[in-house]
Amino acid sequence: MFEKILVVTVWLAVMVMTTGAAAQVIDLCFSEVSVSCPGVRLCICPSNDFEYIRDACDDGYIEIWVIDYHTGDGIPGVPPTDYWIGACDPTQQLCLIAPQPVVADSVTSGLPGFRGRTTISGRIAGGGCVLTGGLYVVVQGGVIMEDPVCLYPTCLDIVIVSPDINGDCRVSLADFFLFSLSYNKAEGMQGYNGCCDYNDDGECTLVDFAFFAEHYLH
Repeated sequence: MFEKILVVTVWLAVMVMTTGAAAQVIDLCFSEVSVSCPGVRLCICPSNDFEYIRDACDDGYIEIWVIDYHTGDGIPGVPPTDYWIGACDPTQQLCLIAPQPVVADSVTSGLPGFRGRTTISGRIAGGGCVLTGGLYVVVQGGVIMEDPVCLYPTCLDIVIVSPDINGDCRVSLADFFLFSLSYNKAEGMQGYNGCCDYNDDGECTLVDFAFFAEHYLH
């Protein structure tokens, strides 16, 4: 699956219609995506009612610059709903709730110095667990790639945990069973699962169970 993403996205030109402008082409190699602070650890839920990205660190956000393939300029007016995310490590589970698991804070800007820029600082609607490898960002169906080689997705230093531990888009008895296997265990102990450590203290305790219970059956 990861190889298919690369084949589809390398040198892929994505057509976008912007408000009051002619069609432009997104350059996936020169478009940019970054995270405002490294080591973001984010809790997500299928009901989109867990943690905001901006609360995961001091004023946290994902920053995106959408660049035109022909001119090298930023593309204004890309809608806030035209984004998606995925786990860079395809072996890790991540389930997103269609049609809008992530929504940007605004359309991409048309202001000088910020043309083509937007941020994502809200919640992510989904489940699953991504402990290593980080996340890639998709804009209008194309993965933003590493420049200048343009062979691999740009991976953001973000860890995802969720009460939907098995990544099937529901918090159910199956997830409770997985949580119970890690309960009262700490990092380094056999059976400890970092996907169940929602407050990132290296332990799976009653505090984490309270987080889990709050979102049970979502």
